[in-house]
Amino acid sequence: MIVVVAVTGMRASELLGLRWRDMLWDRSEIRIRQTYVHNQIQQGAKTKLSQSSVTMHPILAQLLKDWRSESSHAQEADFVFASARICGRKPRCGSMVVESHLRPAAERAGVIETSDGKTHINGELVKRFGFHTFRHSLTSWLMANGENPQIVRAMLRWTNLNMLSHYTHSFQADKLEAQGAVLKKLVRSGNPSDREPERELEGVKSS
Repeated sequence: MIVVVAVTGMRASELLGLRWRDMLWDRSEIRIRQTYVHNQIQQGAKTKLSQSSVTMHPILAQLLKDWRSESSHAQEADFVFASARICGRKPRCGSMVVESHLRPAAERAGVIETSDGKTHINGELVKRFGFHTFRHSLTSWLMANGENPQIVRAMLRWTNLNMLSHYTHSFQADKLEAQGAVLKKLVRSGNPSDREPERELEGVKSS
């Protein structure tokens, strides 16, 4: 479940609503046809564009096939992430997966820190931590690695690029690295008194 969300940016409701018949293996796509919200299956998706297919790389396809081979619910009409407790009649409970597995694993790995009821990632306060966090993480990672914004928009299935400013985050380590890149252009060997030649500082003005 985590891998699928992490690399597709799929919403939790879309993930839980997946059935095996939605895997379009020959087209390398995952079809979004329904969602699972408040213990109910709902046809369609959040928006018209959200109802489009999600890209499925061959590596992801193989992981899903491996999971299918292990699952007790592998028929075309079965949920991809079916609840074993109720014999696959419904998907697993997303909130229980987060609280029982995702959050404890993230805390053990040092990804998140919780104090006074607040959650931090890399020292930055986050309002909530769960499957939706991966939509933000995927967007931030793609943009930090120079991906075309239009490709990011298509992957996350947004109607426009305005969502980039909401989903892209720069954490402390990223800001330190960016500042360090500037300092390396301004200062030699980390010694503030050993300045680069004036030609290297063209366009840089002190306030």
